[in-house]
Amino acid sequence: MTARGQRWASLAAVALAFAGLYFRVITALPPGGFAPPPSAARAASTAPPLYEAQLLPNTSAASVHSATAAEISGGRLRAFWYGGSREGASDVAIYTSVYSLRQKDWSPESAVVTREFAQRHLRRSVRKLGNPVAGRDSKGRLCLYFVSVSVGGWAGSAVNLMVSEDEGETWSPPRRLIASPFFNISTLVKGAPLLFSGGGVGLPVYHELLGKFGELLRLDAEGRAIGKTRLSWGQSSLQPVIVPRSQTEAVGFMRYAGNPPNRILMVRTEDGGVHWSAPAKTALPNPNAAIASLSLSGGPLLLVFNNAEENREDLSLALSADFGHTWRIAHRFEGASGPAPAPVPEYSYPWIVQDRDGDVHVLYTWGRSRIKHVRFNRAWLEGRR
Repeated sequence: MTARGQRWASLAAVALAFAGLYFRVITALPPGGFAPPPSAARAASTAPPLYEAQLLPNTSAASVHSATAAEISGGRLRAFWYGGSREGASDVAIYTSVYSLRQKDWSPESAVVTREFAQRHLRRSVRKLGNPVAGRDSKGRLCLYFVSVSVGGWAGSAVNLMVSEDEGETWSPPRRLIASPFFNISTLVKGAPLLFSGGGVGLPVYHELLGKFGELLRLDAEGRAIGKTRLSWGQSSLQPVIVPRSQTEAVGFMRYAGNPPNRILMVRTEDGGVHWSAPAKTALPNPNAAIASLSLSGGPLLLVFNNAEENREDLSLALSADFGHTWRIAHRFEGASGPAPAPVPEYSYPWIVQDRDGDVHVLYTWGRSRIKHVRFNRAWLEGRR
């Protein structure tokens, strides 16, 4: 072997040793299961049905997509989404707006992350920004995870984290999560984070390089990756959403990008996320599009999805009284018989959250030009059963 060949062999051996060490460390499973889900007040049965819908403000971007939201103090929601001249453009930024639960209005949007801002603080080239995801850590801090791409397309993505201790008024500088041993690329987010009983965070992530599959990334209380568990394999599953029901039991749903029939995929765990069942197709269609799910305090399980196999023109709400074994369509948010259509007939990438008073909030992309917000209460939902 030549001296050059020996150098390359040495480098390869070092890389493999590092990857092996990384694999052993990153896949180590912490003790404990899921943290108990936060309880929401169950509205009195005498409360009148409530169903309201409105578009979020947008004076900044021609194209917007991928909303996320978390409840913050003072009876408010804070939403985030990305927008720019088009998806993947260099002018895409992540925007935020605050909703008053009492006044029922949204504040003007403002940019919270721009490409230049991310590039400066991450100290690396950033070509574009992607999906944001909002949630809380075990310390109660508001966390914003977001996708950035330094090279290539979405398959070259990385996930970054910013933390706020004042409900999103100010933020820590963004930093990359180390989630892969090879260049730390091809990790994306879409699903809501969840908490573990030991104080860590579970972040559903997915990959699009040399395959499409989901994982549950485990972060410690400071947001460092300490483990991950595969949710699927192969070329056709992505954007996992995980809904715990107890410390040990949870169900997960994934977008499907494989051969027909096009159906939402489902996985289950009964040991706190240590092991997961193989992905199985549900009876619900999926046109290779994101989904959102939530277990209401006191039941049932809700699922927001595109109720079609080939397009994103129908956005519906399904209910399950048996934690995902069977489903019933309860409402159509958008579709042929729905409200006034958007200029572009796409209603996609839903996000769902329940506030402390028990009301449910659904946000989604409306025609790629606005984010739409729907709010309803249990009395309205019970009228749909």
